[in-house]
Amino acid sequence: MGQQFEFKLGAQEDVLHPRRFAPRQDLLPMVIDADPTAARGHAVAAKARPAILPADIAAEDAFRLTLLQCKWHIASNIAAIVEARETEGIHQMRVGFRRLRVALTSFGGDFRTPALESLGARARKLAEKLAPARDLDVFVEELLEPAAEANGAVEAFGLLRARAGQARRTAWDYAVAHVTGPSFGAFMNDLSEALDGRIWFEAAGRAHATKGHMAFEIPAREIAGRMLAHRLKVARKRGRHLNRLTDEQRHAFRISLKKLRYTAEFFAPLYEARTMRPFHRRLSRMQDILGGLNDVAVARSTLDKLVAARDGLAASERADLSFAAGIVYGWHLDRAGHIWKKGKTRWKDFAKVEPFWEN
Repeated sequence: MGQQFEFKLGAQEDVLHPRRFAPRQDLLPMVIDADPTAARGHAVAAKARPAILPADIAAEDAFRLTLLQCKWHIASNIAAIVEARETEGIHQMRVGFRRLRVALTSFGGDFRTPALESLGARARKLAEKLAPARDLDVFVEELLEPAAEANGAVEAFGLLRARAGQARRTAWDYAVAHVTGPSFGAFMNDLSEALDGRIWFEAAGRAHATKGHMAFEIPAREIAGRMLAHRLKVARKRGRHLNRLTDEQRHAFRISLKKLRYTAEFFAPLYEARTMRPFHRRLSRMQDILGGLNDVAVARSTLDKLVAARDGLAASERADLSFAAGIVYGWHLDRAGHIWKKGKTRWKDFAKVEPFWEN
């Protein structure tokens, strides 16, 4: 089995230990194996698809269709995680949860009911439970090897690589346990019932007066323009004084751009594609920059956990592990500095682009 150590995975209260839990036959057949990247089935990850929204669709109909598409995105990646252990599957499911949470807040205050806010909070917790597996996927596949190769065949990287692989297998076991566990199943059932019953009407006390409620009946495009303008205003505010942003402020800036992008994607069918391309292209480029910077945060957090769990290691092994971790983090920190220089230019380019919803 090799060296055993504890890797913090957050709250695991709703699942049994992955070595002991029983498969949920009502969801999907489940396979737990040591290697999360090995092929086990034909399930593949599914990316988000735009909802089909007619140009004159009412706000309430657009809201429901958008949420249904987010639900589809999440559900379509269950098999990719449970059956195939596909790394892209866990990434896409987390994206699905994020898109759902943004969708719940993208149609104005009349749609923000306590029941839907509760679903949003539950979606966030479920996504957080998948985060350790996703972070270790990124670390093993995208962060560790480039830094190791750039610094030569240092023996210490072997120990770091082995510990990261073991932590990754454990994190994936828990991720599968969560996706087949009671909290996930209850959430999906409650989300389905909320969408089927249009819970936003009942929660607002309007079950018998839906036709007359203008916020639900107005064209979705009217709401789209207001919400996109709001998202852009928030992003510009958080991107102000870009050179002096702290790590926390930069993270908030990154989140504001994600919300802007998802909201733009939700309402994209209501606009001509050619008017949107410059906006989306520049926004995507800016997000790529911030994603590269986030890699540094993932590397630092993962390395801290891998190095902290050193029980049972000889003194020389501890020294090798710490040395390798320092090399990996330092390499990505230096890389981030170069990336950020491009970010300043790209943010200026994005700030100049004309909002497509004002055309």
